[in-house]
Amino acid sequence: MSVMNVDGYRGRFFEVLQETERSQTAVMTIGPGEDAGPEEVHAGDQVIYVIEGQARVRLGEATQPAGPGACVMIPAGTRHHVENTGQTPLFCLTVYAPPAY
Repeated sequence: MSVMNVDGYRGRFFEVLQETERSQTAVMTIGPGEDAGPEEVHAGDQVIYVIEGQARVRLGEATQPAGPGACVMIPAGTRHHVENTGQTPLFCLTVYAPPAY
């Protein structure tokens, strides 16, 4: 078992932290008014947990706000996009199952 303190990774755009054969954790920081890149689709499931900041998350055609404490489940094959709608950095923890990166 590996215990990570994600606080030390604030400010990094994207960094994989841990990985097993079946899952992977990563952190992402998105600046105000920026996004995570083009919308995408993953072969596996993805979970995004918002640690701080304000996001708008699009899953398929549906869009919802997500703030600190929000947990977003993105099923495999779902087109999605994340953008920072706040005035401060958006900092998230992401879990991919299976590993995506």
